[in-house]
Amino acid sequence: MKKLRKQLTDDEPASEGAPGWLQTYSDMVTLVLTFFVLLFSMSTISKEKFEQLSSSLSAAFMGTGRGGVYGYNDGTVLYSVKENTTGDILEDGEEAFNEGKSAEIGAFTGGNADKEAQKIEDFINEVQNIVEEMDLDEYVKVIEDDKSLTVRMNSVILFDLGKADIKEPGKETLRKIGTLIKQLNKNAVIQGHTDNLPINTMLFPTNWELSTKRATNVVLFLVDECGVDPVKLTATGNGEFRPIAPNDTEENRQKNRRIDIVIDKQ
Repeated sequence: MKKLRKQLTDDEPASEGAPGWLQTYSDMVTLVLTFFVLLFSMSTISKEKFEQLSSSLSAAFMGTGRGGVYGYNDGTVLYSVKENTTGDILEDGEEAFNEGKSAEIGAFTGGNADKEAQKIEDFINEVQNIVEEMDLDEYVKVIEDDKSLTVRMNSVILFDLGKADIKEPGKETLRKIGTLIKQLNKNAVIQGHTDNLPINTMLFPTNWELSTKRATNVVLFLVDECGVDPVKLTATGNGEFRPIAPNDTEENRQKNRRIDIVIDKQ
């Protein structure tokens, strides 16, 4: 009997503890727990440091940071920024400092507003000298307001009627003015305008296409022939919808057919 009992005991499998699948499951649960602890530790961000990083990136890319608006610079000028409490989106794509809502003008100019004002005055005088020398007083005007100055060029010196290619005589005038625009180094919008006479050609089904193509050709000329930074230029077409004179006579319609180079003074 003792021999049989010993034999039965020897045949029983030895105790192996917990099943194998349970050990694997426990390891997995431990790893998942560790992973979520790691995520939680990474999600704890300093609000102050995050805002500093956000503002720095916004300034670097000429955008808006959290509550502030920055002007572009080459890294040598420190701009002062005021909190934008209105939350308004400005119209016409203008930066907030142009409206005086978020940044001081002195911040944009680096505290050198007098020098910037002198550059604008010199530009106006030089354009007027070109106009007088080329006897273009009737066709080229300089219009100044608080935020911008506009070089208004009658299309008769730049384009043939119904066409968008710049005429050779007009290139000389545009080249001289473009050289001054390059030196001024300001943002500018090139606006194309037409009269209200309908047009329907293969190239220009409406005045929208004609005015836009004319503005685009002027932008390309300023970039290619005058070396103006393309980042500073924008081309827009307005068709017949922003006249400066009634479209009731040929003389007035000719006034409306124009290119306006609107230069940001800020």
